[in-house]
Amino acid sequence: MMKNNFFRAIPIHGLICVAILAMTAGCSRSGQNGSDSDMDTDTDTDTDTDTDTGLPTSLPFEIERKDVGEPLTDQEVEDFTKEITAFWKKIGFFKWVLRISHGVDKSTGKRDFMVWWSGVDAYREGDTVRFYHYDPDGGGHNIMIPTPRVLASALAGYMLTGDPYMAKVGEEYCKGITSTMLGMVYDENDPLKHLMARNVATFNQEYTTLEGYKVKIDYSGWHTEYDHWNTSRFEYKNNPYWGDVWVTNTRSKDDVPHIFMAVPTITYAAETSADGDVRAACSETLEYLRLFTKDIVDSGYKIRTKDKDGKPYTPGYTGDAEKDKQAGDLASFVMWDDLVPNAECNAKRTSALIGYGKGLDNDCGKGGINSYETVATSTHYYNYAIVRFFHLAHIVNALVNRDFDAAKELLEGMIERLDTYTNTRDDKLKVSRSEWERDLALLALRSASYGLPLTSLEARMIVKNWTDGVERFKDWPNWNLWKDGLKDGKYSYRPGDSANENGQDLRWTRIEDMALILEYCWSPLKAKNGARFVDCDIVSDPARWDASYIDN
Repeated sequence: MMKNNFFRAIPIHGLICVAILAMTAGCSRSGQNGSDSDMDTDTDTDTDTDTDTGLPTSLPFEIERKDVGEPLTDQEVEDFTKEITAFWKKIGFFKWVLRISHGVDKSTGKRDFMVWWSGVDAYREGDTVRFYHYDPDGGGHNIMIPTPRVLASALAGYMLTGDPYMAKVGEEYCKGITSTMLGMVYDENDPLKHLMARNVATFNQEYTTLEGYKVKIDYSGWHTEYDHWNTSRFEYKNNPYWGDVWVTNTRSKDDVPHIFMAVPTITYAAETSADGDVRAACSETLEYLRLFTKDIVDSGYKIRTKDKDGKPYTPGYTGDAEKDKQAGDLASFVMWDDLVPNAECNAKRTSALIGYGKGLDNDCGKGGINSYETVATSTHYYNYAIVRFFHLAHIVNALVNRDFDAAKELLEGMIERLDTYTNTRDDKLKVSRSEWERDLALLALRSASYGLPLTSLEARMIVKNWTDGVERFKDWPNWNLWKDGLKDGKYSYRPGDSANENGQDLRWTRIEDMALILEYCWSPLKAKNGARFVDCDIVSDPARWDASYIDN
């Protein structure tokens, strides 16, 4: 389970100020942008001069960037393109995603959805695979980190290729994000339908997949109560959508930048998809996400949740001194503003862009590394993912909302951020060089999908990590747990992304990220310049994907 308090290893608020004092002129106090009074102002720093309306169809500007590293040759680009597309073809990537994802199946007569779960074991039992939600004291706290990335891959892939399995994943995963909000509706009289849970465990069920495989979903391990410092699980007996549900509350900000990163593909699918089911599902998700983010802004840039009685509250601001101290900045984008003014500006302004379509009174400049981020990332490595992807989510949502001046300045800040990360020495890393570069390659790829011109060094980093993924994954034996001859028993249903070999910690692209190149090739907002690493003409035509290319 991922923890959530940025500075929990520094228990005294004053010590954080001391750490930041070393990098800034002092610890000043500032107001919380987004208080109720702020919402009454018409002040808006957005400077978009574009007079067009609707979704942008191309990047309206170009950023020059000095190249670093050795460019990939045409042959290297061709080889990588054939290898990654062969992998998708060989394992049937999105068919596999549909086999191992679940939530509620349509055959139950209830609202259907799917997500990318954690805290689940798979058991082969005769001709059926049972997915059992174990760990009654935890489970699935951060499923909205991988789920939006798989969603973005699927929607982008569908809009690029028209593949029906990609469309189905996109539809079900859009519904999966919506389920986190509808599942936390207490009863039919609950007026708040847009506050987001960590997850919702519904009822046990059996069904047959699109490919004809038999599945059992067993949520019983999560049908229990608990109360932790960062979340609680409880039962809502009269949810209007699924009846008796078990809710894990307190949507912490760990997952939020990844949810925000999916908004562009959700928006384009909602407005342009030829598939009516995809369009309807993603339109609904987009509307709920707008309500969710508007609530964040209206609540003073804090993420509200609900208790076991369906009553809304703000974690960390309940009036219970001990509980609030433990919760810390769990669901707040303003907790550290008294130390670093506008410390989490990217998170705040992105919330405003999604909820209100404009940045309101937030001015983030380049959105780059500040003293708050420096302390946060020095405390815990996972904080890098939070601050990196809030910056990128700010960029992509500025582009979608035609806030082009802000997007260009933010991209300049992302270039500075990537350059800083690329030049970080080994003795300054909190993880292995392999893990650092794997995560940096992901940031570079997704940034390239939305305006960043890649350097040759970054292009090679992307190719290496995705190629390593192909090599590690292509012969994994458990892609189909229903295959003939497989004995009954417990099996891993997703391959891992790390190994210790000869004393070295090695990492490669996570399986949930292996199709994100589809987002790059689909995106109308990628840069027109920068280093080339993949042939999008081949990626966009599944008829040219040759599974035999990676056969041993």
